[in-house]
Amino acid sequence: MERTNATLEIPCGIHRSSVYTERRWMKKVFIPAIAALLLIPSLFLSGCGGNAEWREVKTSVLPQLMEGNLRRRLPAIVYEEISRDLSLGYVIDHDQSYNFIMKYNLEEWGINQKTLHRTAMKNLEKLVGNTEVQYADTNEDEKGRYAIIETGDGYDAVRILSPSLQKNMREYLGAEYIAGMPVRDFLIFWHKDLSYTGDFIEQVEKAYAEGDKYKLTPRLFLVTEDGLEPLTKRSVEPVVQEEKE
Repeated sequence: MERTNATLEIPCGIHRSSVYTERRWMKKVFIPAIAALLLIPSLFLSGCGGNAEWREVKTSVLPQLMEGNLRRRLPAIVYEEISRDLSLGYVIDHDQSYNFIMKYNLEEWGINQKTLHRTAMKNLEKLVGNTEVQYADTNEDEKGRYAIIETGDGYDAVRILSPSLQKNMREYLGAEYIAGMPVRDFLIFWHKDLSYTGDFIEQVEKAYAEGDKYKLTPRLFLVTEDGLEPLTKRSVEPVVQEEKE
């Protein structure tokens, strides 16, 4: 086609200014819209990799308790503080080991910590459903009751966060009860008015002192319907002394 110097011929009934207006509309609206449509597939594909990785690991995600110092040594670790010396982390479980989840993992998977926590707790409930709990008492009335979890699967202590397990313990020990988890593979509950509380405290402290790399805390916790309340040794012992006198 030969280039000519002919001017644009506008059909009858169409004003020249309307053509210019249409061109401006195409530049402002139509062309950006096309660009946005072209961008959508690339955005979608960029998120697919992370979501695929998350779908692959999500059934293996579990909560895990960790000593408070660990979060200070590993600033990138994902955690929630439970007490000054105890935190809740999250792991990917393998057959004989697990890996703690880091903040950059959440970015790679395209999820937030709330989603991670919800998934981990859901998986914990499945694990708790098959838990063997050792129920016992000190030959007293119901105030002498206690319970122990020691399965050796690496998630004994963190079971304290399970809503279903807490409910079972309330039915057995009362609305409020005391719990200790000195190491990762041991969890004990007892009635808050147990006369042998002093002896139980000593056992928890001993287990922590003799614990290996999986030690957690010598601190005791009061478990209520609102959650875990960290206790000091002094806040528990006076009750014991009064009952023994």
